[in-house]
Amino acid sequence: MANNTGRTIQTKIHPDFLDTVGKSFKFKHGKGIAEWLKNSLDQYLRLLKSKEESLTGNWPVVIHLIDGANQSKGPNLAVVDFGGTNYHEIEKFFLYWGDTSAATHGKTIKDVALTGGHGNGGKFYMREMWRDGARFLTWKKGKATSLVVQKTDNGETGYFEVEDKNMSWQDALNLALPTSEHLGGTHEIIEHLQSNLTNIFNELETQKRGFSVIVGRRAVQTMSSNDVVVGGRWKHQQLIDEICDAQQARRPIRELNIMVFVNGQVKIDRLMPYSIEEDENWPSETHVVPGTVVTALKAGLLDAGMFTVYKSANQLTGRLKDLNSLFISDSKGNPIASYPIHELSFPGHSPLLSFIHGELQLNFPEISQIVTNDRERLVDSPTTQAILEFVAEKIWDRIKIIEKTARENKIKQDLDLAAKLNETLNKHAQRFLQQVQTEILVDYVSNDSGGGAGSGGSGDGGVRTGSGGKGKRNEGKGGGKGQGGDVETPGEAKRVQRSRFPQMLLSGRDPDPSRDDAETKDLTDRHPPLYQGDIDRTFNVWWLNTTHPYAANALKKAGGPKGLAFKSHHLSMFRDMVQREALRILQRRKQNFLWIG
Repeated sequence: MANNTGRTIQTKIHPDFLDTVGKSFKFKHGKGIAEWLKNSLDQYLRLLKSKEESLTGNWPVVIHLIDGANQSKGPNLAVVDFGGTNYHEIEKFFLYWGDTSAATHGKTIKDVALTGGHGNGGKFYMREMWRDGARFLTWKKGKATSLVVQKTDNGETGYFEVEDKNMSWQDALNLALPTSEHLGGTHEIIEHLQSNLTNIFNELETQKRGFSVIVGRRAVQTMSSNDVVVGGRWKHQQLIDEICDAQQARRPIRELNIMVFVNGQVKIDRLMPYSIEEDENWPSETHVVPGTVVTALKAGLLDAGMFTVYKSANQLTGRLKDLNSLFISDSKGNPIASYPIHELSFPGHSPLLSFIHGELQLNFPEISQIVTNDRERLVDSPTTQAILEFVAEKIWDRIKIIEKTARENKIKQDLDLAAKLNETLNKHAQRFLQQVQTEILVDYVSNDSGGGAGSGGSGDGGVRTGSGGKGKRNEGKGGGKGQGGDVETPGEAKRVQRSRFPQMLLSGRDPDPSRDDAETKDLTDRHPPLYQGDIDRTFNVWWLNTTHPYAANALKKAGGPKGLAFKSHHLSMFRDMVQREALRILQRRKQNFLWIG
């Protein structure tokens, strides 16, 4: 390496570069406000580390949405936290663009799980999304500093309004939110502090606590068809929804006590993240990300993080569509990227994809090499592709298991419905076969022991002479035995331990009577649609093969087990069974007749 002997060259960046980078920060207002909330949380965390913060969590923040009478007067916005900083820190860290160490104040603050990224998001939102620029005012220990960040044509990015100026906290708050700029004033906020946050109010009075205000003046409308800005007014609920949807707001909403004011009135006491009702039948599943996935960045890792896949009880569409995503965070839990689930690469399509969301936490230091400025996506690289492929594979494996179980449950439900029809048909079949048996299993055979008296015989009787002058009488000879008549005698049938009449059972559902464990008979698609094996004859049962293509396809038709296709197939199988049993009855009758004769 050559020695540096000449004059060093200082890095120079033209202001146009801010325009180039700023294009990627023309985000929704909800996402921009999320960046400001991150800054508030970071300041609370820094103060907690330096033992200047009395609260250990649930730190208060006020979001104030302020409508204007028209576009020239609004809409406006203020985000107030009660941390505060000073002119020195603003000069050293806030004014630098792209400083990755700004959040940690030059890496002097350690062991604090700060959210800060590349030092761009919050400032670019101030620069790009407000027609009259955005004000940042902070007050601490009786001194206020205020500056405006604003995009200009001369290469400047704003100006100071006051620098380290002595004033009371209430005067400083009035300076940040003057009614002359249609920013609502401070009366409602101060009154709320006195009534509901007495500890915060008292610490401000005694200068034990500071505050910071970021004010957006005249919001830019970004999408005419679907934007939170209409003229000089906010679509309040839509903006709140955008804030809750923003990935960068997930941690601030969880750790901050965020109140929402609308035109001076408290509308939301505390902003809460939108929750997802998880499917209790399919609890979350966690996988270790193997180190081999990120070998291109870091070799020798045993694991690179943890991935958890969730299945929602409800479809994540409409209002919840942004939650149908993969959320990626670093080892401290800070969001670094997100991907809609449908953007991942899967080998096929499944309607279950709209029920899936996942969280991926990566835990290796080199992750900073694939984190982008806006933290919307990871840097496109072989490592990123390997990570996303791993996630997609695990999601798809999960979906296949859920689908397989769903199919099995659907088949079971279909067969349960079919069983009700089957029960009715079995009763009809028994009545019909009973009638057939009555008519066919009657054997008409000759039997000379039967019949009534003969038709009467005739014969010559002898003459008997009476005494006493009595007359004589003729005594006829009895007639011969008449021809025997026909008598009905039941045909013979062999008794076995089985049902008197045949039954049709459903394969894959009904218990097999030939088994002691009450398990069903499983048939394949190669077995006939109506099946009876040797053992089944013993128990007088037939099986409707539910896996045969005839039955399986009929169940898939409209209506399922209640549909015309399956009912037609079901009835045809019963018809075949009854016909075969009727023929067997007739066959037994003929055999008995020949044996008797």
